[in-house]
Amino acid sequence: MGARFHGRSANARDAGQPIRGGLTPAGASGFGEWWGGLVAVALVAVGVVLLTGSRDPGSSGSTIDPSPRMLAAIEPGERALEAIDRAFASLCAEPVLLALELEPDCETGVITLGDALFDGFGSATLGAVAQEDVRAAMRIYLARLRELPAIWNSLEAIELRGHADPRAVRTPYVTNLVGSQQRPLGVLLFLVGENGLGATDRADLQRLAVVSGVSFSRPPETCPESTRECFPEWRRVEIRPVLSESLRRGDWSRTLEDVRASAGRLRAELAETER
Repeated sequence: MGARFHGRSANARDAGQPIRGGLTPAGASGFGEWWGGLVAVALVAVGVVLLTGSRDPGSSGSTIDPSPRMLAAIEPGERALEAIDRAFASLCAEPVLLALELEPDCETGVITLGDALFDGFGSATLGAVAQEDVRAAMRIYLARLRELPAIWNSLEAIELRGHADPRAVRTPYVTNLVGSQQRPLGVLLFLVGENGLGATDRADLQRLAVVSGVSFSRPPETCPESTRECFPEWRRVEIRPVLSESLRRGDWSRTLEDVRASAGRLRAELAETER
């Protein structure tokens, strides 16, 4: 079975690199933006702590330490991020997906369908054996996502994103943009068709699926050089869980509100001790 999926896994192992499902997490599904938001919140909290807690110890007998309350205000958002992180880590360890060599990236949950899975150069149709394995992988993938509330309850879409290499006789970007859209569309039509997934999986995919193509604008991080040797890795389809941006923003704003409320209470308490 490994010979059918030699593209991604073999190259990564030969290079001594961890097997990854796609782009850098920060640019992949928005999850990196969420961590960036947490860092921003933490910096705000530290700043508020310094503003509210910086006092001359000789000027008052106050022993109020604002740090624990500020950290407590950040904890809910931090716990939510840790739950997402654990969920993706467990998803990439799923034995069936490992056996099929279609395991998701451990940080983003992205599954990559390499060029070797398609029925010939430029084809938008999965090969006969690949159809069987992709169907089995997607059944397990969707079942596991449903068992992970940290992901499933925050899931806005499942994006099928197509990529191409930069070669073309005329207008390379436009020409390859069309090709990069055709492959993920072909995969989706197979999965929701009569020979694809079961009724429950089909309904969820019809509700969540989004098809996109990015031409050659996002080369794989495992082989980003514009060379003949790397081009097979450029040609790929990524199946990407997209977390709800509105929920992420909600977590940020709720955490910031908690920090501001804690800061206000601390100012009042510090002012009271100075009287």
